[in-house]
Amino acid sequence: MPLSLQKVSLTNFRNYEALRLDVGGARQIVLSGANGAGKTNILEAVSLLTPGKGLRGAELDDLTCRSAVGAAGHPPLWAVAAELESAAGLPLRLGTGLDRARDGGASRRVIRLDGKEVKGQRHLSEHVAAVWLTPQMDRLFLEGAAARRKFLDRLVFAYAPDHVTHLNRYDKSLRERMRVLTDNRTPDPRWLDTLENQIAGDAVSIAAARAHLVVRLSYHLAVLAAQQSLFPAPNVQLLCPVALALETVPALEAEQQLAENLRRNRAADAAAGRTSAGTHRADFSVRYAAKDMPADQCSTGEQKGLLLSIVLGHARMIQAEKGFVPLLLLDEVAAHLDDARRAQLFGHLQVLGGQVWLTGTDVALFDALGDAAVFDIDSAQAVQRPRSLRGVAGL
Repeated sequence: MPLSLQKVSLTNFRNYEALRLDVGGARQIVLSGANGAGKTNILEAVSLLTPGKGLRGAELDDLTCRSAVGAAGHPPLWAVAAELESAAGLPLRLGTGLDRARDGGASRRVIRLDGKEVKGQRHLSEHVAAVWLTPQMDRLFLEGAAARRKFLDRLVFAYAPDHVTHLNRYDKSLRERMRVLTDNRTPDPRWLDTLENQIAGDAVSIAAARAHLVVRLSYHLAVLAAQQSLFPAPNVQLLCPVALALETVPALEAEQQLAENLRRNRAADAAAGRTSAGTHRADFSVRYAAKDMPADQCSTGEQKGLLLSIVLGHARMIQAEKGFVPLLLLDEVAAHLDDARRAQLFGHLQVLGGQVWLTGTDVALFDALGDAAVFDIDSAQAVQRPRSLRGVAGL
């Protein structure tokens, strides 16, 4: 059953005081407009219907529309809402947005399903999954391991909804352990034992989910490579001591080993101000298979192709093993492909049958997507282009 958005509404979000898009469940949605018109802002809004901080990783307060006016002198609150058909084939109303504590506390993100507030982003991952590519990700292989871990975890979210729960709890426990180690002259060993056991348990779950995803993804990337030749075929690997331990010992033993490692390293971690062992040290390794070359040594075009191959292979994997295709948010991908590669990409997207959101400054690049819903984005408005006018210069 396809996962698809039917309607999307933005309120006080980025450059939009109010916007409503009725895409009618179209399989391809094209957002066309000049640079700075707000195309990526719409993709970002859609990405926030899934776990995490969206495709830009922005702070909650930074998403608020600067021109909007709040009530009673308070800054406005942003919101994103959608009507969708979930991966399970169920109609669903989903929304998320900014809220502020009545006592003046820190801003928080709220999530509503069918009008009822729910706690935890796991509820999002149970219904919606999305993967995206943006121009900023062109440097993914040149940056530090943290960016690649986030990319890998985004792929895992669609496969294992519980992954977001383990990640959030793991990060929270790491911060709490470091606070205890650095803020107290005599840390409570019993509290540290509790935290380290929790960290170890979540670390093993995280490592196992990542490792399983990489194994299954590798298989589907090989199948994809056999069917096309224009995008480079990647070899992918998880570099993680915890995952490596799971290849030789049972999960419980791996947990015990990591917890003991954390206990031995308390003094060193306190002095360094960081935790030296755990899944937060993992990396997602990608190589260009035909050249046996690390991705960071490939050309810019080859790196882009490797990313596209991973996203397409992942979508095929989720379709084959979970029965749906995640939402694909592809920001400015068509402009940097030659005609043959662009045609092959569009062919893959149409065969997948999932919902794809694409942006570009030149709408003519998407003429091959004859059934796409095309919206012209300008002056914080989105106007759907009639099918009869598509491809007409100046329209």
